[in-house]
Amino acid sequence: MKAIAVAFALAFGIAGGLLLVPQGLRHWQLLAAAEDPAALSSLRLENVATPARLAGEIDAALAAGDADLARSFIALAEERGSAVADAQRRGLAELEARANDIAIRDFGQGFWGGQRDSGAALAGALAGDLTGFGDLRDLAGEGRKWLGGEATDMTVLLLAAGGLAISAATWVSLGGALPARNGLSLVKAATKAKWLSPRLGASLGRAAVDAIDRPALQATLAAAGRLELAAARGAASTILRPVAISRLAALGQDAAQLHRRIGQRGLRQVLAVADHPADLGRAARLVTAKGKSARATLALLGRGALVLGALSLTALSWMLALLGYALALAMLAQRLGWWLGRRLMPGPAAPRPR
Repeated sequence: MKAIAVAFALAFGIAGGLLLVPQGLRHWQLLAAAEDPAALSSLRLENVATPARLAGEIDAALAAGDADLARSFIALAEERGSAVADAQRRGLAELEARANDIAIRDFGQGFWGGQRDSGAALAGALAGDLTGFGDLRDLAGEGRKWLGGEATDMTVLLLAAGGLAISAATWVSLGGALPARNGLSLVKAATKAKWLSPRLGASLGRAAVDAIDRPALQATLAAAGRLELAAARGAASTILRPVAISRLAALGQDAAQLHRRIGQRGLRQVLAVADHPADLGRAARLVTAKGKSARATLALLGRGALVLGALSLTALSWMLALLGYALALAMLAQRLGWWLGRRLMPGPAAPRPR
């Protein structure tokens, strides 16, 4: 009976190991990569970026007219050794050839009206903000609502005030703060277009309530109403507390880096899955590591490319299960050793009674 029990225990231990050890090791890798978006996304892509999935995503990007996303999926397919059809490469080339047809029109619409439906329109909106015109327009619109007790987009108000404050630093530093300045305009444009995730919008809105000084806002609006642009800029620099300006500058730097590397649509992808301003920093690290395939990675994994998220509890459970299995296996090995020892090296026989 003991031999049967030992054999059964061994079979059970081997079967459990075949199921538990691979999953435990994989989740250990995920936990280890929790603070490294590039390593985390690479692990998660293993089960997602199949050749069929990549081919379908390339076709979908081409059909949507998103040349940059199609190019990113092609880069990811090449990284993973998946074939890319010649027809798909031709489709990308045709799409890129048509890209300049509407750029000039969109730039003008972005400058005067703040529209941002395309990369060129967004560039126009950025040009308007750099002169101070766009930020003053938005600050006046939302600031008067807030002071009057009306429904206000606090995120737009915060970003417009931050943009004006950083604009002053940009002029003083001869352009040194320009990336942060442009990055805030990008996030503000995305806010007005409703591209931010609800959690990110709520996070920025809460920050605005705590950061904005009402008297300074009133002074800025009064100066803007008199068309005193220089005075409005000067007053705007006092609307936000220094800590808030520092955090907004970091947000702007991350947004500008993302826009420079993955474009307007790539930034839109990040803003749609970010829950907190710090997530943009994670995304910037991911983009730096992944390069051309970054947008494809974000499209396949979403927020999972940036953080471990709810899976961290699952990974921890698997790790505990793996440790429990290792302990049980050690106890089984100990008992098996005792059993074999008694079989192979029996002690002296007990003396027979007389």
